[in-house]
Amino acid sequence: MTEAERWARDLVCNESEAFEKALKRTKEKKNMYINGRWLTEPEIEAHIKRMKREIAELRDKNDIEVRTLREQQNVNDKLERITSNYTFGQQREIFIEECAEAIQAVCKVERAADSSAEVYADKISDLISEVADVLIMAQQMRLYLGKDKVDAEILRKLDRQLQRIRAKQES
Repeated sequence: MTEAERWARDLVCNESEAFEKALKRTKEKKNMYINGRWLTEPEIEAHIKRMKREIAELRDKNDIEVRTLREQQNVNDKLERITSNYTFGQQREIFIEECAEAIQAVCKVERAADSSAEVYADKISDLISEVADVLIMAQQMRLYLGKDKVDAEILRKLDRQLQRIRAKQES
């Protein structure tokens, strides 16, 4: 657990607020007791600089996490609107088509491996588009079939694969 996480836990606030409070206390008192000893003024200044840098990093991290959560919620809202307008059967058929198109795109990338960089890049771009289509349809299927059931199966399969990897590394 980092120093910021300990302060956040102790002060029951987010990490950057905890750092700012600790920084303010340190500046006001002009003394600091860490790891069983009092710090000298140069050590305090170095510690304050490190805390300021970590505060900035935490703010950046929090901004990214908030943006990511908003973007994910936006995706979820769109998926739910789409699934509410089509039946499972309709989207199942589209899912099959998109999977087939992705398979074709993979084959075309393989064939283009010996082509020019431009042709290869074009086939990779097509594959990216098809992967996006498959993922969109897979997310819709997840909603139709039940998020909790699908997520549990995903975790089970990920854990199984990690066990296989560990077993292979141990042998």
